[in-house]
Amino acid sequence: MSVPPLRPSYDFDSYISGEVIIHPSAVLAPGVILQAAPNSKIIIGSGVCIGMGSILQVHEGILEVQAGANLGAGFLMVGKGKIGANACIGAATTIFNCSVEPGQVVAGGSVLGDLSRRVSESPTQTEQTTQSKSSTTDPTFSGTESNNGTARQQGRQRNKETNRQEDKEELTSKSSPPPDIPTSSPSPSVSNQDSQISTHIYGQKSIQKLLVTLFPHKQSLNEPISDDGQPE
Repeated sequence: MSVPPLRPSYDFDSYISGEVIIHPSAVLAPGVILQAAPNSKIIIGSGVCIGMGSILQVHEGILEVQAGANLGAGFLMVGKGKIGANACIGAATTIFNCSVEPGQVVAGGSVLGDLSRRVSESPTQTEQTTQSKSSTTDPTFSGTESNNGTARQQGRQRNKETNRQEDKEELTSKSSPPPDIPTSSPSPSVSNQDSQISTHIYGQKSIQKLLVTLFPHKQSLNEPISDDGQPE
């Protein structure tokens, strides 16, 4: 951006309007305009140098130029903000409602704080710019290779996500407690049989009957047994 040179002015008067506070050691070149709207204020610190044809205008709030700042010729600042101490602003720089850090150097012809001048690139332009940069760095680059590389990268990403999901499911299955196995209670019939067996006591008659059944040819000497197994 070329900046046309400023023509020297033979009018050495500066225009000051509103509440403007200027330190006695500050230097204002010819043609400087300082304008503060009602309920606003402009403060020029000590040792500030404002170039020829500069304009500082504030509508709401405070516009402050701190000590030792240098503002180039044709500088324009509109809105509230602060120029930090010992900052250096190049000629024909425009600032809208923003501040400059202390000691910062701003190149001439810069525009700060104007969001309306930002141009957003379309996706097609961004893709073309990326392809042109890749082609300059890699002579064997082609659009097909870039598409294949993108597809491979997406496939790897899907595989990684699948593996992570499987690992999570395996950990969940391992960490989950085993299902409760219901303990089978003994059946009433078995318990009744056990109780009957445990409570039944075999007597001498039962033993004699069993011996007669097993050994019919051997009879007890003390108590003779009949053929039916009953004692006489």
